[in-house]
Amino acid sequence: MRYRKLGRTGVDVGIVGLGAEHLEFVSRDAVASVVDEALDGGVNYIDLFMASPGVRDNFGVALKNRRPRVMIAGHLGAVLENGQYCKSRDKALCEKYLEDLLIRLQTDYIDALMLHYVDDPDSYSKVFDSTGLLAAAVRLKEEGKARFIGMSGHNVQMALRAVNSGHIDVLMFPVNPAFDTLPGDLTTEALRKKESYNYAGITTSKAVTEREALYHACAVHNVGIVAMKPYAAGILFQPGNPSSIVLTPVQCLGYALSRPGVCTVVPGCRTAAEMKAALAFLKATDEEKDYSAIQVNPMWKLKGSCMYCNHCLPCPVSIDIGATTRLVDAAGYGGNDKIIREYEALSVKASACTECGACVERCPFGVDVIANMSRAVAAFEK
Repeated sequence: MRYRKLGRTGVDVGIVGLGAEHLEFVSRDAVASVVDEALDGGVNYIDLFMASPGVRDNFGVALKNRRPRVMIAGHLGAVLENGQYCKSRDKALCEKYLEDLLIRLQTDYIDALMLHYVDDPDSYSKVFDSTGLLAAAVRLKEEGKARFIGMSGHNVQMALRAVNSGHIDVLMFPVNPAFDTLPGDLTTEALRKKESYNYAGITTSKAVTEREALYHACAVHNVGIVAMKPYAAGILFQPGNPSSIVLTPVQCLGYALSRPGVCTVVPGCRTAAEMKAALAFLKATDEEKDYSAIQVNPMWKLKGSCMYCNHCLPCPVSIDIGATTRLVDAAGYGGNDKIIREYEALSVKASACTECGACVERCPFGVDVIANMSRAVAAFEK
């Protein structure tokens, strides 16, 4: 497993995690098999938003005596109503379900306490009000029942508002090349609708730009992104899907992990085989990770745009071109001392560039890498 710091939490998380949504209504043995596969592969971040008692019990058993090895994300706001999942903003009810989660997981604390599913202004106001769920999360953290506070959602504007507020350490957000072509206020259901991908008259990729702004804001504010729905609910595996993009699990994870701010990806896995397919990313070749096929979708106007994918490597002088370009791009979104420190920590700086052009020849997106290295020198070394 390879690890990244989960934003300002400072905790190392495996780049491949586990989303447990599809394990809600399977057997205890099935849950155990997926958890065993995950932990054996080095996974140490599991998102468990579901409120159903059965799945919580099953994870409690599967993680027995192994709790310290895993960061668990629980959600404040996911409850049951008449036996069915729903989201709630009732503090007492939400805290009741959090206490239930702790009991069933046989633990005293949740690592990342997520403010659940904040996707519209009204929900945001209720959750982040001085008497709302945020206040409850802060108190629970003070009581030692949570280590960090995060938020989950699908709406770019609400996510950006939360990141800029300074209240959250972690953002759980869908990251995949189909969703990233859609306007920031569309729901996940829009992924399946052909009309969502109506490109008539589009000359600039506004959707891509606003989502990139969110990812860079997370990098600037040191809010760790937990990338959910990397497969776009399986749509990206289906030939003829509305987005036109068809990728493998490894390519989907490669895309998500190349986005600024992303620390770990939590694919939803139903079986140990699906968990193994996600973990295959760790040993995949550069060719197997190559997601440049996303260009089949006309929204991806990638000519000249760095995707931080490092197809351009190896650099003869060992510059990490993707990381260097990501940092100079982040500086354009309000870069701060953190960005400068990250640049200074690079073992080889942009000023070492010999302008040999090898990187330009390798880039599938026609990026002027040499110009980007010059930008980095101007931004960080003058």
